Amino acid sequence: MTLAMEKKPDPLATKHAGMHPDALHVNDAPVSIKVMDLRYGTNPTQTAALYNPQSFLGSLKELRTGKGGPSQTNYEDILYAAISVGYFDAPTVAIMKHENPSGFATQYAPEHLSETYRKARDGDFRAAFGGTVFMNREVDMKTAETVTELFTEVLVAPGFGEGVVERFKGSMRIFQYNEQAFNSIPRYTGDTAQPEIRRLVDGSIIRADPLLTPIRTLNDLQAHIVSQRRPAENELQDLLTGYRIRLRSNSIRLVKNGYTTGLGTGQQDRIMCLDGAVYKNKRLQELAQKENRTRIADYSIAGSCLISDGFFPFTDSIELCAELGIKAVLAPHGGQNFDKVLAKANELGIAFVDLPGELRFFDHH
Repeated sequence: MTLAMEKKPDPLATKHAGMHPDALHVNDAPVSIKVMDLRYGTNPTQTAALYNPQSFLGSLKELRTGKGGPSQTNYEDILYAAISVGYFDAPTVAIMKHENPSGFATQYAPEHLSETYRKARDGDFRAAFGGTVFMNREVDMKTAETVTELFTEVLVAPGFGEGVVERFKGSMRIFQYNEQAFNSIPRYTGDTAQPEIRRLVDGSIIRADPLLTPIRTLNDLQAHIVSQRRPAENELQDLLTGYRIRLRSNSIRLVKNGYTTGLGTGQQDRIMCLDGAVYKNKRLQELAQKENRTRIADYSIAGSCLISDGFFPFTDSIELCAELGIKAVLAPHGGQNFDKVLAKANELGIAFVDLPGELRFFDHH
């Protein structure tokens, strides 16, 4: 009688590697060295490879892998999380899904990192399932235990306490980032930054300036308060926090006490972005009640601040803000109806921060 040998799973079974060169060349000279072939590209049928070991992504140290390594989307989630989190000195957590945060939280007052993580997670506990978690502090065991409460695909941090990496099971990928490379990501006007170069499917190439901002501090916002009502200090802080969160445009952010209560992304019009954020917030409240889920914070929209990446073309969004109990708004200047929008904000007692000139922060990544 012959006993069949147990078949061990192949860790590369789900990897779809392509024929990508070891280096990218210009005029026969190598300009970027390949870091690795990725698990796959945007979709499993597409291959992809990561280049430039000197970049932030290229310098990541993979401490734990699963299912044949990271995909293109894993790396893009990590990068867009790193851009947003890098604006904050305080402990901050972003949870990413498909290059957008599902939840975001930063500390205004000291608390354990696990609580900040929960504030980001509980904001949209449904979308956080299978997400990428990015933290700007070392992950200790208590935080690790909290992360294990929900399936997470990728965890990224500058460090991990003793035994933390070994605590995680299953297919989670864990990365440690280099803080110098993290801090070197260009974020502000004046930072050293290379143009973004994108080759489109038809062979055309677009070379563009990166999205950088001159807004660094609360004082930069205070100079652009145009409404009769001035935002309170905590509202101004929430406006700055929301402004720093990168979303795929069109987008709306709702922020209260340093954490997101609603996010609306990728819609063709401004009011639908807000409608989407409000609808999802309501459905999550209903789901939490149905599941007897205790959330760590108050996620009601009333008292939140609204941050828009584009100007308001009509007064409808401001009117909805008043209905929802939103008392402070930040949006870029613009549109033929700006005076009407501002007049409506004043009529409804809403503080309005108007970004200067043609400053926008659309991010069509």
